[in-house]
Amino acid sequence: MRKLAISDKTILLYRIIFTALSWFTIIVGWFINSIDSGDPLIWLTSFKFYTMQTNIMVTLWFTFAIMWHDKPESLEKIMGSLKGAFTLYITTTFVFFAILLQIFYYPTGWAAFSNLILHYITPIAFIIDWVLTENKIRYKWSYLPYWIIYPICYLIFSLIHGIFTGDYIYPFLDVSSRGLTLYIIMICFLLGVGIALACTYIAINRKRTKS
Repeated sequence: MRKLAISDKTILLYRIIFTALSWFTIIVGWFINSIDSGDPLIWLTSFKFYTMQTNIMVTLWFTFAIMWHDKPESLEKIMGSLKGAFTLYITTTFVFFAILLQIFYYPTGWAAFSNLILHYITPIAFIIDWVLTENKIRYKWSYLPYWIIYPICYLIFSLIHGIFTGDYIYPFLDVSSRGLTLYIIMICFLLGVGIALACTYIAINRKRTKS
């Protein structure tokens, strides 16, 4: 796969646009939820969702990349393994929503806009950024076990959260209604897809950075 020649200014502008859009969506979402509920802290409950966690990750990454755009040494610290991990996580947000949740979710108004940004626009924008810029640092296959630590921890968190509250966060993780067998099958499917995506990103990067 050939490296794409894109100017630094174009990359910077690209990141500014999607970072602003993402922060706008997150902040306005907090404001609307606070007004509707009368509780300014109600928005904190959204952090239990994998979608929100991964969107915060990549939006913060974009923010630091903008701040350090003219500081190569600082920028390099958030490239490589860290960017690869964040790209994997936001990709799974996009893929699993499209496969498992989209057909059951029909938001309107602000929720529809927020859904579009958090599940489609921001993930795709970050994946494109990875394609355009992640071609200097060569990935190692040893990144894989470290990358899957967060998804595994999230699955454990969702199970514990569900046991104590009855809310398993996502319907496909609800062991109480799915049963243990289907739950185990779903966990294996989720981890299998995640590992396959991780291997794909590592393989593509290694091919692009092959000397």
